[in-house]
Amino acid sequence: MVDRHMKSILVIHHGQGVGGGLIALLGLIAELKENNRVHVLSIFDGIAVDYIRQTGATVTVAKSRFYAKFYQLFIHSDAAYFNIIDSIRNNKSVILYYLSKYYFAGKELKNIVFDYEIVYLNSIFISDWARASKLAKKKVVIHVREPLSRGLFKFKYEIIRQTINKYCDQVIAISHDNASRLDLQHKTTVVYDPVVTKNRSQSEYKLINRKFKYFVYLGGMARIKGFEQLVESLEYLDENIRIFFLGGESEYASHGLKRLVRQNLDPFFLKNKRLIDKLKKSGKIIHVGLVDDVFYYYENSIAAICPFSKPHASLPILEAFSVGKPVIVSDVKGMEELVDSTNGVFFINSDPESLAHKINEMSQVTEQDYEAMRTACMTKYKQIRERSDSVTSVLNRT
Repeated sequence: MVDRHMKSILVIHHGQGVGGGLIALLGLIAELKENNRVHVLSIFDGIAVDYIRQTGATVTVAKSRFYAKFYQLFIHSDAAYFNIIDSIRNNKSVILYYLSKYYFAGKELKNIVFDYEIVYLNSIFISDWARASKLAKKKVVIHVREPLSRGLFKFKYEIIRQTINKYCDQVIAISHDNASRLDLQHKTTVVYDPVVTKNRSQSEYKLINRKFKYFVYLGGMARIKGFEQLVESLEYLDENIRIFFLGGESEYASHGLKRLVRQNLDPFFLKNKRLIDKLKKSGKIIHVGLVDDVFYYYENSIAAICPFSKPHASLPILEAFSVGKPVIVSDVKGMEELVDSTNGVFFINSDPESLAHKINEMSQVTEQDYEAMRTACMTKYKQIRERSDSVTSVLNRT
């Protein structure tokens, strides 16, 4: 017998890899499945699909050749870098956005055999799916995970904003900064990402020498996560500093025409190769790579290093706070929403020496001051959870 109080929710996900967005989504799916029927449509195939299936949710991968071969996400975010190649790709993605919005998304939704009443879009990058969802007479909720850019002329900004305003019933933003950029307060609720701890606290790694001061960085080689300034800060760190380096590597074409084009048109390409070499040669880095058990590294570190070079709402900050670990963050817009002088320290963005100074400073803090920071972190986290709504409650109100 069907429970009339249960909702049937179609989750549309755009990511292929493993990152903070996917981790938050896995936590959300597990939460939703307790009292709702959930099916996931993944626009792209990839390792993310395997992780989603592990939650017990059923998953469909988009069948259209359009999404498998031609589609590109329409990325218009302040948390992004653009060079000549990316600018060309981004202009092309606007055309693909409209093709998806007015034809292919609707065609794909017709293939879904799951009987759903709510469509949950996991990113503003896939707002093109909102129109087809609304025309199918479904309630539409979109999650604003990215700091939408206004741009110089606001043309691309308005494409996304007007689509969301017209076709989405509810907007969920992962920070007040993200919400203010979209400027649709009448339908927006701020919900900070949940901290997922299941299967994320065990590791076989053993600390070798307690004389070192350990920190953890979780951004991999992603430029917006602060990879460049982290690497450039290494030479200024005290000799007893060690940093757990968590996250994936840069994905550049290793040969052929794509590599040649990237090498000549992407100014960061050659610099990135130098940064990777410098990282691997540094004795201050403990290279961990992609792992699920991140809490082991939080618990064995003094603080989390979050050196974002672009505005960026950060799940690692909340994760660190949840276990009483202070953070070291750049002074980009939006960081002050979570971090203050009681639970972390700020360094000057694009200044590696400033970052190194703050890491060194944190390693030398007195036990009394450190315990006060730990308490402030947990207090902040508790306040956030008590005052914040949940995605589940927003969906259930839709």
